[in-house]
Amino acid sequence: MNVGPWRRARELSDLREAIFRNFMPGLLETGPRFDVYQTDTEVVATAELPGLASSDDVEITATEDSLSLRGEVRRSEEMQEENYHRAERCYGTFTRTISLPARVEPEKATAAYKNGILTIHIPLAENQRQRRVQIDVH
Repeated sequence: MNVGPWRRARELSDLREAIFRNFMPGLLETGPRFDVYQTDTEVVATAELPGLASSDDVEITATEDSLSLRGEVRRSEEMQEENYHRAERCYGTFTRTISLPARVEPEKATAAYKNGILTIHIPLAENQRQRRVQIDVH
């Protein structure tokens, strides 16, 4: 059995992929990271989108049960690759679709962007709003 450096490198690569896939699945997601919560009247989604230059750089699409973001984060200045010592920030196009926890009214959605965070408020559909039900006990 050949246990040369290429085999060991492949085994390490397989191990790294297994760790990310099984223990840190969120790191493999593409696109912005979301927090989603629900109140009595709405679903609120916040997404990390640092570096957006204008509202034209992101498109939000809401349906009754999902939310999609599509856009592009651009570099503020053009530099040649060979001049970089480290390039860890993400640039380029992104897309992400998430399921919502309840049916909503997408036509009434609102959004605001501040300090790199996009916040989207979507009212719950009328039949999804919580209401107190009295129980008749005999």
